[in-house]
Amino acid sequence: MEENMYSVRSANSEDCEAIMSLVMELAVHVKCEHEVKIKADNMVGYLLYYFTYSPWVGKKAFMEDFYVKPEHRNKGIGTELLKSAVKVFLDTHCNSMEWAVRWWNTVAVEFYKQKGAINLTETEQFHILRLTEEAMQNLLTKRTEKMVNSNGDDGRILEEFQM
Repeated sequence: MEENMYSVRSANSEDCEAIMSLVMELAVHVKCEHEVKIKADNMVGYLLYYFTYSPWVGKKAFMEDFYVKPEHRNKGIGTELLKSAVKVFLDTHCNSMEWAVRWWNTVAVEFYKQKGAINLTETEQFHILRLTEEAMQNLLTKRTEKMVNSNGDDGRILEEFQM
């Protein structure tokens, strides 16, 4: 990476418009621009993360978004962004970090594997699932009752929709 051309730093409130521009650019890249609900320059990339907890490993980080503009790729910027985030994770005692990658984004998968990432889809056969806001609302309107059958077995679940 060329000296002093780029800098990695934490974002502040003045960066919101530039970050939203990058978020939209990422959404277009992954063909999901219709899913961006918030609309907003000199930023060329960003990495968005949050902390979570697992009873098996303890504190961990989840990388929600990671994007570098195409014209600024292959200059070490992505690696520096990732290293900056990893330093924060280690300094705050995270035991691991996780993220999701679109199935077709093989370039990103290879980038992460080169950094030492393990593809849990291959090794652990995990599926990542999501409840949308609508699905969560629908779940709240369901009533689940545990039924006891005539044999005294306590095993069937009956779901009724409340009207």
